[in-house]
Amino acid sequence: MAEQLVIARRFNGPPDSAQGGYACGLVSERIDASVATISLRRPPPLERPLEVCRRDGGAALLDGEQLVAEGAASELELEVPEPVSPSAARAAAAANPWIERHPFPTCFGCGPDRDPVDALRLMPGPVPGRGVLADAWVPDRSLADEAGRVQRRFVWAALDCPTGAGAVDPSRGPHVLARLTADPARAPVQAGHPHVMIAWLIGRDGRKSRGGAALYRADGELCAAAEGLWIELRDPSVVGARVAGR
Repeated sequence: MAEQLVIARRFNGPPDSAQGGYACGLVSERIDASVATISLRRPPPLERPLEVCRRDGGAALLDGEQLVAEGAASELELEVPEPVSPSAARAAAAANPWIERHPFPTCFGCGPDRDPVDALRLMPGPVPGRGVLADAWVPDRSLADEAGRVQRRFVWAALDCPTGAGAVDPSRGPHVLARLTADPARAPVQAGHPHVMIAWLIGRDGRKSRGGAALYRADGELCAAAEGLWIELRDPSVVGARVAGR
C-alpha cells in the first residue's frame, strides 16, 4: 500500500491550503539527503489523504493524479549574512511591513493573527543599516522530538516565510512560494532556546523574486539556511489572499 499523509488545518498558509515550507518539509523527510530542493506545483490541500511517491532518489506528493510537490537532493550555494543580536532582531520585527496588510494573516509560518504557541509567527522586519530583516524566535516544545530538537519539517516551515519577507516588495501584490532549497540541519535547533532568523533579497525578475533566510542560535552559530523562489499571483482570490485596501 502506498504511503499517505494528511496535512492538518493547523499548518495552513493561505486559508485553505498548506504553508509551503511545511509541505516542502514533509517531502524532504522522504529524501535521503541533508539538502533538498522542493518545488510546489499546486496549493497543497488540507485535511485529506495525499499519496507519497518515492522515485529516483527523490519524492513527490500527489492529490489523486495531480502533482502537488516534488523534490530531490540538491546543493545550496548561498552567501549568508552575519547574524544580529536577539534584541536587535526583536526591535526589527516591530517594524515588519506586513503586520497591518498581511495577505494571509492566519499563516502558520508568519500570520500576525496566530498564537505563537500554536504557530511559528516569524515576522522579520528591517534591521537599520544592515540590508537584512530579522526576528527573534524561541521554538515551542510542541515542535520538537523527545530530545528537544525541532523536527525537520518545522525547520523547513520556519525558513519558508522569511525567504518571502526578504524577496517580496511590500508595494507589490500577494506572492506564493514556488520552490524552496533548504539546508535545515547545520546545527540542532533546540526548542525553548532563543534563536534569530534573518532574511534578505537575492534578486527580482518580473513576477519572480528570490530571497534567502538563515536561522542562528543566540550565540551566533548557524543552524539552517534556505533560498526561496516566490511568484506574484495574477489573481490573489484563487488562494484566498487578502489584498490591502480592499
